[in-house]
Amino acid sequence: MKNKINLIKINKTNKNDILELLGPVLIENKNEKRWTYFEVRETKTKYGVKKVYLNDYVEIFFDKYGLIKKVDFYDLNSMKKVQFSKSKTKSLAIEDTFSKSILNSTRKRMENARKKFDK
Repeated sequence: MKNKINLIKINKTNKNDILELLGPVLIENKNEKRWTYFEVRETKTKYGVKKVYLNDYVEIFFDKYGLIKKVDFYDLNSMKKVQFSKSKTKSLAIEDTFSKSILNSTRKRMENARKKFDK
């Protein structure tokens, strides 16, 4: 994706060029006139641990005519420098409780048994 991003020219490339270059929009914010693309690739180590070796993220901002006015590109190295908020969002879902873990465990066992039965 990094090579394709280098082909984008500010105030010259338009939405149709981006669709041809990067494909369909993954995330579109119509209020901000922003398109977001990302590419993540991972591999497993010899111990079965997943390791991300490619993490590209790009935000493309358009003006009212559909021409690109700004491109923000982040790769794996620049993502490490991004500062995240220390505050936490409270979940409105069921909290992790003993009963929830029991129910989840039971559900997983039933699904596995059904898969074996369906074969």
